Amino acid sequence: MANAKLLCGIGCSICALIVVLVVLLVSIGTVEPIEYGLKYNSISKKTDNDNVYSGGWYMIGPFNSFLSFPATLVNADYSNYPDAQMAPIVGGKDGSGQAMILSLSFQYKLVEKNVGNLYSAYQTNYEKRFMSWASAEVVTTVGLFTDNTMLWT
Repeated sequence: MANAKLLCGIGCSICALIVVLVVLLVSIGTVEPIEYGLKYNSISKKTDNDNVYSGGWYMIGPFNSFLSFPATLVNADYSNYPDAQMAPIVGGKDGSGQAMILSLSFQYKLVEKNVGNLYSAYQTNYEKRFMSWASAEVVTTVGLFTDNTMLWT
């Protein structure tokens, strides 16, 4: 009888240990070294926008994961290349009315402390907004040039 109770206790202890280990393993989240992360709870559907995580392993609890954002320079391309985000900018006119087609590229980098605010405003669609704003600014700026303006000196 004592052996049966002992075996039952050992079996329950092993089961409890396995459950604890599984909970611990699903509570670990990782952020790649070249990314920032925001903690997202899949049950409440809420994101912790106040804490931005840089690359590493974190104990974030079960039902949580990370939303990833780039921590390095990101290329934004307006060209006919296959990997470009946008086609060349067509329809911009300079000050003398000449139509222009512009292929261009620029880089941007997200500021770590502002990633939560960026997500609050645009979720993960921020890059489309960046590209749209950049297109508008380029078209506006090109319109300021006249045929007497030197672009390159």
